Amino acid sequence: MRRVPFASILADYRDRKLKEELASDWGSLVFYRMPSFVLAWALIPTGVTPNQLTLLGVLLIPAMVAACWFLPAEQAMWVVTLLALAFNVIDCADGVLAHATKQNSLSGRYLDFATDIFYRGVAYGCYGLIADRIWPGASFPWVAVGLCCAMLVTYARVNRIYAEKLFAKSAPGMPGQRSLFDTGFSILSGLDTLLPLIAFLAWLLGGLWLAMVWFLVYTLADAAVEVVGNYMKARGIDSRGAVQP
Repeated sequence: MRRVPFASILADYRDRKLKEELASDWGSLVFYRMPSFVLAWALIPTGVTPNQLTLLGVLLIPAMVAACWFLPAEQAMWVVTLLALAFNVIDCADGVLAHATKQNSLSGRYLDFATDIFYRGVAYGCYGLIADRIWPGASFPWVAVGLCCAMLVTYARVNRIYAEKLFAKSAPGMPGQRSLFDTGFSILSGLDTLLPLIAFLAWLLGGLWLAMVWFLVYTLADAAVEVVGNYMKARGIDSRGAVQP
């Protein structure tokens, strides 16, 4: 496969996704997008498919679990963080590769979604387990906090996907209304992909437990805003009688 000009990859991203990521996923834009462009551009001539690249990211997830379970806590923190950063770069690069090579597919989009959910659940659990190994006498197991974060982030994502489907079916063509609060929380949600960087920095400063508390507050807020916001939007559609029979 012939090489695609790097400039065209940047232009495609600018036209297709830049505005969306500026609003809700600035963490990926700032820290992962440029490495993902380079990775995708380098892989195009090799014939590696987007789905194969996504599956490579999948392999990094059990490696994170093995690292935090078998390595000493300090080494585990370095390895888990590097694997998590690599996953995020790959998670950005597979979509870039798909568009650059015209290999967009429903199977690829689904695989990317499933992998992303899997990664987030495992990452929160891994950092909780490392925190437990650093402070084995903690009155409450940090791994339980991590698993609770994993449940909450999955709960929020499932609510988001279902609400989008429900509103599109029940009130087609009705423009979505966003409050200033929604916009502010969307900007805050850009921190989501910075999970490994936040945890690593907190660990360097001796406060990984603080990062775990932040993750719990953040995922609770994410789930609460998603549920309340979707419920209020549904009530608004009901009150306008806009539900399709």
